[in-house]
Amino acid sequence: MTHLNAQVLVPKTHPRICFRGAIDTLEAELLLCGSQVQEILELARRIIRCDVLDEPVGEVVLYGLTEQEQRKRSHFPQEYYDQPHFMPSASDGMAIARLNRARCAAREAELAAVEAFSDREGNPTRPDILRAMNRMSSMLYILMIRLKKEG
Repeated sequence: MTHLNAQVLVPKTHPRICFRGAIDTLEAELLLCGSQVQEILELARRIIRCDVLDEPVGEVVLYGLTEQEQRKRSHFPQEYYDQPHFMPSASDGMAIARLNRARCAAREAELAAVEAFSDREGNPTRPDILRAMNRMSSMLYILMIRLKKEG
């Protein structure tokens, strides 16, 4: 058993505990990326705090980009960065490889969030957390695009 919050104990297999474990993995991957992902790391920690304390995540702005601006840039990188979508390869270097691992960890954590924060009918119980999770992986992809353009 482990604490879900100050008053509630749940099995370690509880979906919200699994989600928190996925965030732990994401944080570890982000730390390997260095200071360039500090805002994303801070958001991951904010999400856990909001889960534990049952607080709203609030608006997510990463690197000066709103949710809508991030979506545009991640869907149309050629227009914003003069760099098309790409599949990472070993020749792209370790920095892009680390960002890609963090992006994959963010996607895994997002899937764990969907499991943890959906009711029996599949309706989100914490849409704020689900949106914030999606913003992290999109921002990591944008950072990959930017770095690819620089390289």
